[in-house]
Amino acid sequence: MTRPAIEEKKDFQINRFFSKRLTRLLLKTPLTPNQVTFLSLSFGILSGVLFSSGNYGLSIAAAFAYIAACVLDNCDGEIARAKNLKSVFGGWLDIVVDFLADLSLFTGLALGVLKRGVEGPAVFFLILCLAGSFINLCIVILEKLKGFGPAVFNKPNPDGVKRQNIFFKISEALREGDSSWFVVLFAVFGKPEYLLWAGGIYMQIIWISAIALNYRWLFSARKNVAD
Repeated sequence: MTRPAIEEKKDFQINRFFSKRLTRLLLKTPLTPNQVTFLSLSFGILSGVLFSSGNYGLSIAAAFAYIAACVLDNCDGEIARAKNLKSVFGGWLDIVVDFLADLSLFTGLALGVLKRGVEGPAVFFLILCLAGSFINLCIVILEKLKGFGPAVFNKPNPDGVKRQNIFFKISEALREGDSSWFVVLFAVFGKPEYLLWAGGIYMQIIWISAIALNYRWLFSARKNVAD
């Protein structure tokens, strides 16, 4: 029997490197893509809960739980493509789960920082993180409706444009998810508060750069490419 092929992206990505290997294992199980999506959400929520403890050891565990969520977030799509189980519901579920995982991460970080009594505007940066996440969600939804973006596997670039500009490359790399490894870095060094501050700034960069770079496609009157 021929085994389902795992469709790959050409550019090297850390999370994609791990997800392709995990997907080969998951393909041997009866798990559906949507079930893997909910499993990803479970790890995202677990990450927030562990971060909220403010404990160093649990924070490291929380960071790796978040990495697991991000890797599984790739696996669901890889399984769907390999088994030809792609669905409209699954595509939209994936977007919502990404948003909820980020909410859990940032909320857990803020609670942990407050519990540790670290000086700094934790609530302010939590608001920045949550607001940035929501705005980015809206942009991702608009991009998907237009037929491109990070939620459309084969069309990360609008109209298939080969964009070599360094700003496009940096923006897309940030949105692909490998920046999740900074969560581990800050946790290992025992500075989750810095991660919260950085998260507040990072989320603003994400949505501002997405609008700035994709403005002509985001707000055009027509849909650019088919899903």
